[in-house]
Amino acid sequence: MGIRLYDSAWVMLRELDAPQQVRKDRVNPAVFHVGGHSYDIDGRAFFISEPVPDIVHLLSMQEARALGLSTQYSAPAAIHL
Repeated sequence: MGIRLYDSAWVMLRELDAPQQVRKDRVNPAVFHVGGHSYDIDGRAFFISEPVPDIVHLLSMQEARALGLSTQYSAPAAIHL
């Protein structure tokens, strides 16, 4: 079974040592941004032509808290439609 990304989750990318926070795209809800890269909900490259680092681990809430990371959902201050 693979991973399922969600807004404000924390993940580990293969090429980075520090956890990266997941942000759902506000225009296209099928896109998740992690460390400057675009992924689909299953953690695969959203744009097939653009290589992205592998997501090797989705941190649990307990793991994120133990690292001192925010586990609160953080909505943008203002959403313009």
